[in-house]
Parts: sequence; structure tokens; C-alpha cells
Amino acid sequence: MTDHEEKEMVGGLIERLRQPFQRYIYFEEPLFYDLCPIYALMTHVYDVFDEVPYLLIYGPKNSGKSRLGDILRGLCLNPKKFDDVSAAFLFRTIEEQFLGVTMIVDEAQELSYRRRDDLLGRIVRSGYRKTGRIGRCGGGLRNTEFTTFCPKVIINNDGLIDPATESRTIPIPMIKSPARLERFRFSKAQKEFKEIKDLIGPFSDEYRGAISDLYDSFQGIDGLSDRDEEIWTPILVIAEVLDAALPEPHIKDGMHKLANKIILQRKIKQLIENKDAQILESTRTYIEQIEPLDPSGLIVGEELWRFIKGRCGLPDLKLETVSRTLNRYAVIKGVRRLRLGKEIKDREIEVQRSCYLIDREKLASLTDEYHDGGDIL
Repeated sequence: MTDHEEKEMVGGLIERLRQPFQRYIYFEEPLFYDLCPIYALMTHVYDVFDEVPYLLIYGPKNSGKSRLGDILRGLCLNPKKFDDVSAAFLFRTIEEQFLGVTMIVDEAQELSYRRRDDLLGRIVRSGYRKTGRIGRCGGGLRNTEFTTFCPKVIINNDGLIDPATESRTIPIPMIKSPARLERFRFSKAQKEFKEIKDLIGPFSDEYRGAISDLYDSFQGIDGLSDRDEEIWTPILVIAEVLDAALPEPHIKDGMHKLANKIILQRKIKQLIENKDAQILESTRTYIEQIEPLDPSGLIVGEELWRFIKGRCGLPDLKLETVSRTLNRYAVIKGVRRLRLGKEIKDREIEVQRSCYLIDREKLASLTDEYHDGGDIL
């Protein structure tokens, strides 16, 4: 294939992939018009990757959630779309079609909250990795393991509340279109979907090796945690392969921008919803910005408390709450009461103040774990 033929094939495929999303779906974030075609392509080569992201489509009634799920159903590899599917049926289907299925679960409301016995949640939390498996007791009380690995599109009204589950997803919030969109009927769109998938087949055959080689040599993404990097790597690898065949590369830069935007939004959401996380995150920010009292790293508890109150907008936060939180997570290694200067009514006097010796490594580990979707906070 000549360079010209290659550019024509890739450019034509991307344009055809975008068309159904542009005609039938309204995204407030324009970069989703690139993300969704890339995700559809990824499902056709997902066996190349050790981890794959999920798409989380959520929003109010009549916002186009199910329609978006239907378009992905038309374009993804061997899609299996279910409304309120049972967890047992889900993992058996994945096991039977290992490395060859895309699960689209609509009305997945049970993932909006967290239960102790949550089989569907366990499938989602483990199934983004190729090594993901769950154990079940089969016939004759024999223990059986099932794979849970495959791309998954999760559709519900409220998103996900569990940080560990949410960290496996790329969220797509939906809102009702301000303008009338072209009417969508899956039965009439099937011909268009078949034509597009007939283009995807040659692309996946031609570029599977290049995708695999780039994935093997991929050096990571600056500024992203391990979990975020795992989730976004397949998207960015495919975007880079596409850009290499386009006359004006732009897709990878757009996906980098989208990844950073979504990760920042997730961190803000997590902090807003978790006061412990706010205190720990703000403590880490504080000690990175100020000079400690001595080489051991002592900081003044009252000054830390005032910083957290202002940064997080918590006027009722008490100093005792900050101290208890830091002690509960074993972040304070020691407390010393020192006589230090304090401004009172425009004059400085010397008073006894509680000073904390912070375990910086423990604090960094806690905040990193939380942003990776861990359960420590």
C-alpha cells in the first residue's frame, strides 16, 4: 500500500466513523466525536492490550444515552447489548467469547451504588485487565474461574459512586441536544454500520502489528497516575497510529487534552465528595508549598488548619477535625508544642502552638491511592 493509499484509507475510515455520532448524537464536549470512533476501533484490536478502558455513558432521560449505546453496538466488535443483564449471564458470555466480544449494558442502575455482595461490580472492577477473573462455585460445588476481560459500555442515569469502579471508565456525560437531531432508527442504520465495519476490518488487519509495536514501546504519559495511564494508553496508542497516517495529525493531541480534562474533573469530584480526602490532599499541597520549621519537617497545626479551611471552602472545619483525620490515617508521626510567634490584633506575641511532624511518604501514598481509585479513603 502506497503512502497516498494509506492516508486515503485511514482518513476515509475516520470520517465515516465520525458521521453517525455527528448526525445522531449531541456532545457538549466536541472531543467525544473523536473518542467514540477511536473506542469503536479499539474494540476490534483490544486483544493487543493488557488493559482496556470502559465507556460510562450517563445523563437524564432523553439525553441520547441509549442511542449512543446503539451506535456503539453497530460499530464495536461482536457487540452484546443487554438491558438490566444479570451478572451471571454477563460473565458466562465473556468467558465463552474470550477476546472477541464487547459488552454494552444499558439500564445498569445497580452500578450507581455499592453493595457488599455486588457481582456485577466485581466483574466491572476486575474486567478491564486481561488477567481479570472471578471465582464461582459451579455444578457439583466445584470452584470455577471465569474471565471478565473485555471492553464494556455502561449506561445509566447517575454515573458511578464507587471510586474503584469509576477509575476504570472514561465518563461521557450526556445532556439533551439544544437542536433537533436527525431521527435514528437502528434497523435503518444497520446498512451504514455494515459499510463502516467493512472498512474497519482491513484497517485492523493492516495496522494490528503497528498498534502492537507502539504499545510495546509506549513510554507512558507524563503527569498521569498508573491507573489513569493504564486506562488511557489504548486510546492514545490508536490515536498516534491514526495520526501517523493522516496528512494533518491532530487526534492524539486532542485525546491528551481530553484525558487531562477528565482526570482533573474526577479529582475535583472525589475531593468535593470526601472530606477526609480534602484534608489529606490539602495537607499534601500545604507541605509542598511552605518551608518547614526545621529539617525534620515540623509544621504548625493551626496554620495548616487555616489553609485547609480556605482552600476547601469549609468555614466550619475545626482544628480538632484536622488533627483527628491526620491521626486516623497515621500521617502524623509526632506532635511537639513549641513557643512560636502569633499575630493577635496587629501585634505579634509568643504563644505555645501544636506542631506536627508529617509522614510525607505515607501522605503521598494515601492521596495517590485515592486518585487511582483505591479504597483507602
